[in-house]
Amino acid sequence: MEEVQRELIEKQGRFAHVQAHLFTRENRIRYADISGRKVDTEIWGKVIYCTLQEIDIPQNGHRVDRDIRDYVTQHLDEALEKHWIQVYYQPIIRTLTGKLCGMEALARWVDPQVGFLSPASFIPILEQVRLIHRLDTYVLEEVCRMLRQRLDENLPITPISFNLSKYDFDNMDVFTVVENMRKKYSLPRDFLHVEITESVLAQNAQEIHQTIDRLRNEGYEVWLDDFGSGYSSLNVLKDYRLDLIKLDMSFLRNFTEVSRSIVSSVIIMAKRLGIKTLVEGVETKEQADYLASIGCGRQQGYYYGKPQPLTGVLAHMEAEGRTTEPRKWFHFYDMASMSIHETDRTSALYEMDETGYLRYIYTNQPYRDEIRKMGYSLADVEKNMNQPKKLEVIRTFRTYIELSRKSHQLETYYYIDDGDYIGVRIRVICEMNRHLLIHTEFQNISQSTPGLQQNKLDANLRYLYDLFEDVYLISLHEDTIEHLYANNNSSQFLFQGKAQNIQETLQQFAQQRVYEEDRASYLAFADLTTIKQRLSQNASGSLSCFFRSKDKHGNYKWRECMVVLLYNVQHPLLLVAVRTIDNPVTVSAVSRGTTDALPALLWANFKKNTRFNYFWKDKNRRFLGASQSFLHHYGLQSEEEIIGKTDEDMNWHIDNAPYRNDELDVLHQGKFIENVPGECIVKGILHHIICYKWPIYQNGQIIGLMGAFFDTDQLYRKLRQNLSDPFNDPISGLQNRQGFLNDLMTCQEMWDTAHQPYCLILLESRCDEYMKKSYELPLLRKLIRQEGQIIQEMAGTDSTISRVFNSTFAILRQEKSPEESEALAQKIQHRLQDIHQVDGSPVTITFHWSIVHSTDPLLRKDTTMKARRFYRLAMKRLRNEDR
Repeated sequence: MEEVQRELIEKQGRFAHVQAHLFTRENRIRYADISGRKVDTEIWGKVIYCTLQEIDIPQNGHRVDRDIRDYVTQHLDEALEKHWIQVYYQPIIRTLTGKLCGMEALARWVDPQVGFLSPASFIPILEQVRLIHRLDTYVLEEVCRMLRQRLDENLPITPISFNLSKYDFDNMDVFTVVENMRKKYSLPRDFLHVEITESVLAQNAQEIHQTIDRLRNEGYEVWLDDFGSGYSSLNVLKDYRLDLIKLDMSFLRNFTEVSRSIVSSVIIMAKRLGIKTLVEGVETKEQADYLASIGCGRQQGYYYGKPQPLTGVLAHMEAEGRTTEPRKWFHFYDMASMSIHETDRTSALYEMDETGYLRYIYTNQPYRDEIRKMGYSLADVEKNMNQPKKLEVIRTFRTYIELSRKSHQLETYYYIDDGDYIGVRIRVICEMNRHLLIHTEFQNISQSTPGLQQNKLDANLRYLYDLFEDVYLISLHEDTIEHLYANNNSSQFLFQGKAQNIQETLQQFAQQRVYEEDRASYLAFADLTTIKQRLSQNASGSLSCFFRSKDKHGNYKWRECMVVLLYNVQHPLLLVAVRTIDNPVTVSAVSRGTTDALPALLWANFKKNTRFNYFWKDKNRRFLGASQSFLHHYGLQSEEEIIGKTDEDMNWHIDNAPYRNDELDVLHQGKFIENVPGECIVKGILHHIICYKWPIYQNGQIIGLMGAFFDTDQLYRKLRQNLSDPFNDPISGLQNRQGFLNDLMTCQEMWDTAHQPYCLILLESRCDEYMKKSYELPLLRKLIRQEGQIIQEMAGTDSTISRVFNSTFAILRQEKSPEESEALAQKIQHRLQDIHQVDGSPVTITFHWSIVHSTDPLLRKDTTMKARRFYRLAMKRLRNEDR
């Protein structure tokens, strides 16, 4: 066009013999000799009238086909073989972190004869002539080769998405091609993402549906490209299960309110369906910031980098200061992105690392505005969050983070900041790699629209927060009690967050924390059936009581509890405030002048709190008392049930003579009975015990006896719980190698003596080696346990199962037929290979198996060391055979 314009000026409205190439509507290229002149018309004004003569253009001595369709189809093999078609990559960026979290693979044809061919020219041609599958397979292999090379060189890799045409599903078995290519290069499935367009799914062919489902079921992610460009986008989401949808930034090209609403609505809808989101075509910071504000998970476009060869992309990322997101964080930040929603309420995401350090990873505009109104900046808040020793409110914040982590629920609390009531809601979204992902929102209730919360925290009651350590709100109508405020120094939580069933909550608190002598009066005060009547009869509209409760150090302290009627309507609310009175009751508080008081107090505490079964009797072998543990062991409510009675009266020995004779020896000869075994009946069950008895002297005379016994059955059960089984593998929950060898010896003996046939199946996980580098030890151990549970579920009814080492499992089973055992091994193999994630993190697992039957001819050649030979043969087959 520049040459035409120049000649029009130089030749006064004319030009001649300008050579150029043109594209036709059918994407064919034509070379032409063009001449023309300006012409005045009545309707169109001045126009250029042209004549075109089609010609051939020689370049570098070679004749180029005039038809680009013919050129592409005739040179495709050569272009693939000589790598004229190159794979370019465009970076995909995690919105929350700014890190590289993926790349899209794109084909570019750089021809030595015609130069750079636009994808818009050669891709439609390959689709028309049904050769597009050749290109897509080539791109897939180039991607796999690149990933394998970087893994071999111990370089970081990131997931690559590659495109499939709708015609690929007609011309090849898509799943088989993708899976075989992955196996060829030994890659994890989660590093290959399949991109398809709506036009593929709009066909709604059963074969395509099955292929998409199989890809996802086997651990590949399937992405929907150009979402919204077709006519049936919603039907696609209804009919297909997808992992991610890609929106083109053309929606926001004009950046109007309407276009913003469309993109925001699509992202909200996708998240509700559990689908991740990516917007491509991002070109400006304004667009990137808007997408971040509405919670778009990933972004792609020229703002972050143009498509180019891999070295160029990585160099650009390094220049931009962007690192590659490690595999172990994929799920963590996917969860974070999915939890972000456009809202008018304050919203923020924190990440807490293994040291307890908190940092923001997301805040919305309302959150930033409210923080600013309170006189802080985000930097101030983040700094304060990491100084819990200095600020009480931060200690409370961290306490509620821990409550949410344990309860897996939303936790709420309130505090006062410069006279304002602040309500905080905290939820731990996930815990991974010793990091916590925390969502929080807050509301300045004092400045919010009046409502129920304002009624809860009326200004006239603010003084309670200055005087009391815990404030609770009770709704008698809803039967709920809510913890509104806690002074972290001396707070004593009745529960975590908001609890149902008030009476049960108070009963539990009384049993666990209230001093026994004060328990009855406390429960009478807390009786909800009479509290409304008692409040109405009190002129002040409030009630108080004093009781002692256990603090975090185990000491009992006096506390005052006050209940007031917050407002008196049909469904009243009660405000309960509790504070400590500085009068702790401890052993050291007993008067030094009363010499008998301390021994009595010690004896009373000993009887109540010892975990041993003590008893004492008079000289006639009648019970005088027993420890609380003794009474509990026999199911007795109080000492009154045994005082004045003998063992014979209680009838809890099968043979009373040995016990009677031992006690007579103690009472009449002063003997000490030690470590004597016996039996007693406890709640209808025979228990084995060990007894100790000794005389009680007063002024040198035996006045009775004291004794203790230990229930050996209970001790044995506790020991089994606390001590590890020498044959148990704590990681998998199966038997360990030693247990396996014992079972193998037993099976061999049964074969030698009773000719009972058996077999040994070995299963070994050959997961991608990158997985061990990607994930931390706790996740790898969870995977081993999950594998063990599956094997146990499928073979545990008639087999013994062991983990012999790493991810190698052994199954020993009495065999009915070799065919049945081999079929079982195959089923277990397939089921194990269906594991594609652990705690949301993707994994790719391949299991191999071997089997040896006791009837195997190879075992007959060597009759010595049969069990060892058996195992070695199975291991040899496992190493040498692919099944």
